[in-house]
Formats: sequence, structure tokens, C-alpha cells
Amino acid sequence: MGMKHNVDLYNHSRRTAKVTTRVAGMTRYRTYRVSLSERECDCGQWKMDGMSCSHALGVCREYVVDPIIYVPECYSTTEYALTYSSGFFMPLPDMDEWDEPNFQLRHNPGRRIRRRG
Repeated sequence: MGMKHNVDLYNHSRRTAKVTTRVAGMTRYRTYRVSLSERECDCGQWKMDGMSCSHALGVCREYVVDPIIYVPECYSTTEYALTYSSGFFMPLPDMDEWDEPNFQLRHNPGRRIRRRG
């Protein structure tokens, strides 16, 4: 079940909104300011990875704005296809086709293990 975002105070000229979301498992609510024009949300996710957060998607849904226009070009199917068309990057084959490693992982004897108790 997804989060329920309540979108209030949308400013069409600035393309900003206030989004209120209930904190999971609690009766408290958290409020975020979303700016579609600046591609920012108070939660910070949009700036961190370039993908719009659920709060921005809630604003887009509420005001019938196509969220695709906020997806960076590097995530487009065209760019994805170009990445692998050069032959430099090859997708990984199925795990059944992987070579067996010619090494073994072993415990680092110099690492001290703390025992709880």
C-alpha cells in the first residue's frame, strides 16, 4: 500500500506546492515543500539522485502534470540503448553462464571480533 500525499497550496506561476504525508505507523504528519520548476523537494531525494520523489509525483498527479518531463535524459530509453550500442558496455549474461571464480574468500585473521554478552 502506497503513501497518501495531500497536496495543498499549489502556486501555478511558481509551480510549487505543500505536500503533507502521514509518517508510517504514527499519527504524526510531515510537510514537504515541492518545487517542480526547481526540481526540488524538502525530502532531498530529487537533488540526491535526480529522480523525482513520491511527493513530486503526488503534485503531478493532483494537478495533471506529466511526470515524464521531470525525468533526466540519462534515464531515457534512448540513452539506455546508446549505452549498450557501442559494445563497450555489455549486459551481464544469465548467472548460469558466469565463470566459476578461481579464488576463495577467507576470513581476515587480523580483524578483531567483539563478542557480545
